[in-house]
This record gives sequence, C-alpha cells and structure tokens, in this order.
Amino acid sequence: MPIEIYSKTYRLDFTQCYPNGFLKYSELSNLMQLVAAEHAAGLGFDYMNMAKQNQAWVLTRVRIEIDKLPKLLQEITIHTWIEDFLGNRSVRDFAIEVGGKKIIGASTFWAVLNIKERKSENLAIHINPQHVLSGKKSTSVPFRRIDQQTDYDQHSSYTVRLSDLDVVQHVNNVRYTEWCMDSLDAAVVLNKPFKSIDMNYIKELGLGQEVNIAHSLKGDEIHFSISKGDKTIFLMDIHV
Repeated sequence: MPIEIYSKTYRLDFTQCYPNGFLKYSELSNLMQLVAAEHAAGLGFDYMNMAKQNQAWVLTRVRIEIDKLPKLLQEITIHTWIEDFLGNRSVRDFAIEVGGKKIIGASTFWAVLNIKERKSENLAIHINPQHVLSGKKSTSVPFRRIDQQTDYDQHSSYTVRLSDLDVVQHVNNVRYTEWCMDSLDAAVVLNKPFKSIDMNYIKELGLGQEVNIAHSLKGDEIHFSISKGDKTIFLMDIHV
C-alpha cells in the first residue's frame, strides 16, 4: 500500500461494542480519528509537530455511509487518505473493510486551528502534493452543511466534564456523538444499523459549560442539536 493510503487493522473488543455486539458509532468515529492521527504522523504533520507551531487539526464536517456494522471479535481494516488540501483546510476519506469487503465509507472536513488565538489559519507545515489523492472518494454523497431544525421535541441538559476534554483543551469530537446516542431510546440505536450519519462541528465547548441536547424523530430521519444558550455547537442528522 502506498504511503498516500494508510491502513490499520483492529480486532474489536467488548469495550468497543454495544450490548448487541455491534461496534458503537462513537467508537467508529474514535478509530477513524486514531488512524488519521497515525497517518498524519507518518507524513510529518501530526499533533506534536503542529503543536510546535501552536496549531492543531479540528474536525468540522463528517459524512458516514454504512452498509453494515462490524461486530465483536471481527477484524476490521481502516484505510485513510487525503482527498484534498488547501491552505487551512483538508478533506480526509476513510474506507472500513471486513474480510476485504468495504462496509463503511466516510468523508471528513478538517480545519487548521491556532490553539492560542483559537482561530483558523494556514498550515505551517508543508504537505507534499503527491500525498493528496484528488478525486478518490469513499462516499456516494459528500459531507454537507446541515440546516438547523426548530422543532426538536426531546431535550436534556449536560455539563461538560474533565473526561470530555482532549489535549486541544476542548470537548473531543467523539463525545458529541456519545451524548446524542445516549439521548435516544436504546432500541433505536440497537435494533438495526443506521444507513448514514452527517455531522457538523460548529463551535467549541470547554470544561464546566452547560449544554442542551435536543433531538426529533421524523420518519426515517433523526435530527440532533447541541446548543449553549442561543449558540449552536453541533448538529447531526441520521438516516435510519
């Protein structure tokens, strides 16, 4: 496999799966995040190198398409590559396989954040254009901007805890998925795999901040919003 495509194989253990034995959606996001970090390290723009420039990658949009979920003790191979890069942003794709067959595809949009000034800026580290696989896509539909709903019918509150934070001093992207899934009836999550998940990360959250987690079920769609006061922090749409 060329360096442009990075691959890693995992055997799923019991901590990564729901009670029905299938991989947790939050753990899927976490594994993709870890594989992306390892690939970035191999290319020279990992967290430690970027931190020297007071920079970090921040996830902003995600599209995941699921044919089936892997389950306990199965080996999955995650492939990742950079589909596009321009100054202060990058598109990274993923393909998850079991037994050589693709079962999940994902496309993600990342921004470069100055961790001192908390604003976007161009990446200070050079990326070799040959490491960008333009046009190699893993989803049938690209990530998108989610339209804000106004009629959520389920609400719960949550206060950000220390365990929610990562080294960039904000809530890690995986936590938002966990909060939303935990707000649903368990049967909705466990009965059958979701077909697709779209996510928008809009603003940061820090320790001790209180948020409202809202959702609504409309036919075969579930819409989520996480907000702080009148500011939207995170949006997620699920196609069941």
